[in-house]
Amino acid sequence: MFEAHATIASFLRVRREAAGLTRAELAGRAGVSEALIQKIEQGIRQPTSTALAALFTALEVESPYRERAASALLPELTGLHYGELEQAELNFLRTLPYPAWYQTVPEHDIVAVNDAHRRWFPGVEPGVNALAWMLLDPRARAVIGDWEREVRTMVYAFRHMGPGAAASARGEEIAAVCRQSPDWERLWSAGLPPEGVPHRRTRVRSPDTGELTVMNVQLFRCELPRREWLMYTMTPARSAE
Repeated sequence: MFEAHATIASFLRVRREAAGLTRAELAGRAGVSEALIQKIEQGIRQPTSTALAALFTALEVESPYRERAASALLPELTGLHYGELEQAELNFLRTLPYPAWYQTVPEHDIVAVNDAHRRWFPGVEPGVNALAWMLLDPRARAVIGDWEREVRTMVYAFRHMGPGAAASARGEEIAAVCRQSPDWERLWSAGLPPEGVPHRRTRVRSPDTGELTVMNVQLFRCELPRREWLMYTMTPARSAE
């Protein structure tokens, strides 16, 4: 079985189990046979685009996961064309008053950050891997109020979001660094956190007050030019939200 198909098969099984669904229950939701799901999860059968779309819909798989799977299965049609970071993109980040940054998925490599991000997340600079920072920099646990949930979600995305990404040359480099953490093996096999993904809110310690602040997290796609990375932004949540 091709590496991309193997990783997608693993992703579907983990996602189904995280949702608490049996194969029969997922089959009923997706309108496909239980036998087909079993064969896909075992790597015996490659999913068609129609079956995969039905399963992703039934499992409420988010669009970034869908697109990474499509890119891996049909690279000649959906592969992204990457370019160098432009000054205009950096200038845009600098206009935002709260933490904002460009980050690759699922590798979690930081491409660029604004000044607010530097204040809220010390040590996270362009070229730093956010997952390695979360696992190895003691400041991460002090800054991130929901550290366990957030790092578990990041490990899950690294392993499952981009089919074959964790086994790529860059993925192996990241994993080798992250293995220095005593939490790595536990998180690698943990699966999704109980709340699932994505998390719209997280608690981050304010560099101004020292208090944990509830922040809304937004992800945006870079289209013109089209980028391999996403833009992440944070804004304080209002009490009425």
